[in-house]
Amino acid sequence: MMVGLRELYLRAHEFDDLVVPVPPAASGLWRILYAITARITGLDDPAAWQGRQGDTLCSGHLDPDRVAAYFDEHRGSFDLFHPERPWLQDPRLAAQCPKSSGVNKLVFDRPAGNTQVWFGHHTDLDPVLVPAAEAAWHLVAQLYYGASGRCSSREVDGQKLANSNAGPLRSSMSYHPLGQNLFESLVLGVPGPHTGSDEPDVCPWERPSLPDPLAAPPPLTWPGGLLTGRFQHAILLVPNVDGSHVTDAYVTWARRSSPVPASDPYVVRRLSKQGNWYQLPADGARALWRDVPALLCDVVEETGQSQRPAILLSAQEFDDGEQRVRAFGFDQDGQAKDRQWFTSVTPPLLRWMWEGDRDAARGAVSVVQAAEATGSQLEYVMKRAWQESTNVADRTGPWAGRATMRYWSEAEDLFWTHLWDRTWDIAGKSYQRLGHAAIDWATDAAAHLPRFAAAIDTAHRRLGERRKGKTK
Repeated sequence: MMVGLRELYLRAHEFDDLVVPVPPAASGLWRILYAITARITGLDDPAAWQGRQGDTLCSGHLDPDRVAAYFDEHRGSFDLFHPERPWLQDPRLAAQCPKSSGVNKLVFDRPAGNTQVWFGHHTDLDPVLVPAAEAAWHLVAQLYYGASGRCSSREVDGQKLANSNAGPLRSSMSYHPLGQNLFESLVLGVPGPHTGSDEPDVCPWERPSLPDPLAAPPPLTWPGGLLTGRFQHAILLVPNVDGSHVTDAYVTWARRSSPVPASDPYVVRRLSKQGNWYQLPADGARALWRDVPALLCDVVEETGQSQRPAILLSAQEFDDGEQRVRAFGFDQDGQAKDRQWFTSVTPPLLRWMWEGDRDAARGAVSVVQAAEATGSQLEYVMKRAWQESTNVADRTGPWAGRATMRYWSEAEDLFWTHLWDRTWDIAGKSYQRLGHAAIDWATDAAAHLPRFAAAIDTAHRRLGERRKGKTK
């Protein structure tokens, strides 16, 4: 069922979850909802945050009077087509942009301009109108995941510019605690006090005036500024006469200065070889369970370091053994390409975090390492087997792809089995058996032919020797 924001908060304890069909919009919308939750509950007070979060969870619901007070105070602030302050938009763009961007530019899965048609035959010459509710999803998604580089021209105080920085979550993964109902998820998702400025903390819809696009970046405040104040794009939606659909849109730059560095509490951060922290990128071809260790503990390996999402540390304090984690991902490059968005929910996970169960956290790391090692070796031995059996040294052949597809499709079940049964010490052998089975499956059609049989036997031997460091 569809509900407005006021009803969402009044009845949050009655709803199991929030469903948004566009994962990048959901990831951004949750951040917006956390900021509002902080205002309603008083969790925007750093001195009282920790105790108040527990008290709020114990109450079982949000205070109806505080919900009413917040939305009465900001009446009209959430109007998507307000004539003076449309929600999360900049009405000045109609005068500052020589031409609009087109409604196709707003919607992520539509081609715009000269880009190729992949998902649907939409053209700028005959654009299909977007229902207002759907346009709101893509508005939020653009603000958080919008591209860097070329955008619609915007002129401010004589400066006419047409390029933008990327949105704060561009191409990243985002992880969120999932409680037993929407109320719990909202409260658990409010991040703890964040080091930042002592300036008054406001969300965009709470500002008394629109920001100066040419000014220095605003100081980073908590929680509103951290969650909703780092947008790099300015957007304006153009509705039809009755406001039921969006007919056009402006999508351009919001500020010229580089954003203030911030540590987003919902992302995994990794350390580059140059010593810089970056957000874990989304990869549509990589199963999400392979990054579970990065949620349970701060990992230091030969391949680098990673830091957990800070939000999971605070949520773990209230874990009843049933808390799950939801992941949102948007596989993109820095500028033009939007490849795939996806979402997934883990089983109850926070019980295995380092602070509560160090053996399980270490075990998760070792199981994934075993899976990765065997998967990598499987791909290598299959390529070698094809090359040696066909005497073509520069081709990989079909076996590697078939074997790894089969292997990774079954590897996740093994991961959760070993974690649940606490048998991570034998995970290496389990993945070896899975790898051998994948070799047989991938080569079944050729195994009876003598010239292939020898190469397949060698592939089995090489896969088994990998664990002893004897690969040849």
